[in-house]
Amino acid sequence: MQKTILITGSTDGIGFETAKTLLSLGHNVLIHGRNKEKLKRVEDTLNEFSKNIPVKTYCADLSNLEEVKTLAENISKNHKNIDVIINNAGIYKTTSPITKDGFDIRFVGNTIAPYFLTKLLLPLFNKDSRIINLSSAAQAKVDIDAIKGKVLLNHGEAYAQSKLALTMFTIVQAQELKNKVSSIISVNPASLLATKMVKEGYGIIGNDITIGSNILLAMSLDKKFENIKGEYYDNDNNKFALPHPFGQNIENCKIIVDTIEEILLAKFE
Repeated sequence: MQKTILITGSTDGIGFETAKTLLSLGHNVLIHGRNKEKLKRVEDTLNEFSKNIPVKTYCADLSNLEEVKTLAENISKNHKNIDVIINNAGIYKTTSPITKDGFDIRFVGNTIAPYFLTKLLLPLFNKDSRIINLSSAAQAKVDIDAIKGKVLLNHGEAYAQSKLALTMFTIVQAQELKNKVSSIISVNPASLLATKMVKEGYGIIGNDITIGSNILLAMSLDKKFENIKGEYYDNDNNKFALPHPFGQNIENCKIIVDTIEEILLAKFE
C-alpha cells in the first residue's frame, strides 16, 4: 500500500538514502531542504528512482520558526494526509549558533522545529500514521535556560541536550496522541554514520549510512513498529532502550514541552 511520507533534511545523508529507497518501492515521498538549488538537484536525482511518482519538494530553514509554520501550511495545502513523518533534519556544528530571535540554533533545529512541525501537521495524520523523531546516542541532562537561549553551550553539549529534549517531548506527545496515531518513536539511527554532520563534527568518514536508513525504512513500513508509543530505539544495540536518566522522569519531560510551548506562544501570540 502506497504511503505519503515526509522526510525533513532529506537532501543528503540518512534522509536522502531513506527517500531514495522509499521512492523505489513506490511510495509518495515529500523531501525537504533549506537550499533551493541543492533541493532542485536532489529532486532531479531522486526522480530517477521513483516509479512514475514525481518527488514533492519543500524548501524551508527549520532554524526559522516562521519558515517552519509556512512549511506546514504549504504541505497542508498540497496533501490530504501524512502517513509517516520522519523528523530527520538536525544541526551539530555551526559558526552562527544564535538565531535572529536570540535562541540557540541547535535547540531550535533539533528540538523546537520538529515538535512544532509535527504539531502543525497533526490534522493530516490518522490512526495508522507514524511519527519518527531522530534522536542520538549522544544525550545529556537538559538545561532549560539553554533551550530558552539564556545559556550558550558548546557544539557537543548543545547537540546532546537538544537530542535528549527531542526524546523527552516524544514521550509526552505519545501520551497526548495515543488514540490518534499508530506510533510515535524516537530513534538513534546508529552512531557515527557516514553523514556530513559526522564528518564536520568528528573529522571521520563514518560507518555505512544504510545502517541508519534501513532502520528508518523499517519504522516507516514494518508491522513490528506499529502501535509503539513514546519508546526510544537504540539502533547501536538493535533494541528499544531507556534514554538518559534525566529523560526517564515524566515530570522532566513535561517541563521540556511546557518550555517549548512557552517559546512558541511568545513567538506567535
